[in-house]
Amino acid sequence: MMIYTLGPEGSYSEKAAKVFSSLLSSKVVLLPSIYDVFEMVSLGNYGVVPVENSIEGSVTLTMDLLLEYPVRIFGEVSIEVRHCLIGYDMARIKKVISHPQALAQCRRFIRERGWEVESVESTSTAVKIVSELKDPRIAAIGPREAALRYNVPVLAEDIQDYRNNKTRFIMIGPSTFENPLECNPSKSSIIVELKENKPGSLYRALGEFARRNINLTRIESRPSKKDLGLYYFYIDYDFYPNEDELLRDLEKHASFIKHLGSYCVVEL
Repeated sequence: MMIYTLGPEGSYSEKAAKVFSSLLSSKVVLLPSIYDVFEMVSLGNYGVVPVENSIEGSVTLTMDLLLEYPVRIFGEVSIEVRHCLIGYDMARIKKVISHPQALAQCRRFIRERGWEVESVESTSTAVKIVSELKDPRIAAIGPREAALRYNVPVLAEDIQDYRNNKTRFIMIGPSTFENPLECNPSKSSIIVELKENKPGSLYRALGEFARRNINLTRIESRPSKKDLGLYYFYIDYDFYPNEDELLRDLEKHASFIKHLGSYCVVEL
């Protein structure tokens, strides 16, 4: 069994994928992009992707691809994110490179020093680039593990703007697969498009959760890409045993529902 995730070596995604690979005795394979992970999942494999950060919010690319691809969620794990400044000479730095979320999470640290920024596919990609360039004017923001892997000095630690920085990762697979994790579900996720775009439509749909006393753990909208003002709503909620009944009643308010799965949260 293969679990595909965002590389290269030393990424936070690799760390999250190893949590699931240890439970399933599987091998982790690293890919260049989140797109590539979804492509491999569509071919009948498992994947691990970031979905939400405690500072910067949702990973919008992952959210959009969850809608576009026939996948389901099998598990979730949260990884502590501790960003390091990785390079060769702090006094000579002119530009820092990293994943867009990492750059945003360290915005204050970067702005105070007046450095330029450049986005790349992942934090570990940034560290790898710095190791190859060996240019003291360019540094990376990424995990200590990547600095050790690519033998680049750590110039500063814990440079994120907020100390309590975590990223949620989800393990996904084809929608036709059964959950390979042996655990009881504690959470469910759906994507909903409302039938009507008028006052009270969302309120009435969410009433189906309220009258069953189901706790919502996240609700977020994403553009439908059909027209301005039309949205899909991504809803995470505590697992409800009679989910078929819940979804049936939600259909009264929705023109589209995609059930992404009921799954367990792995605690570290």
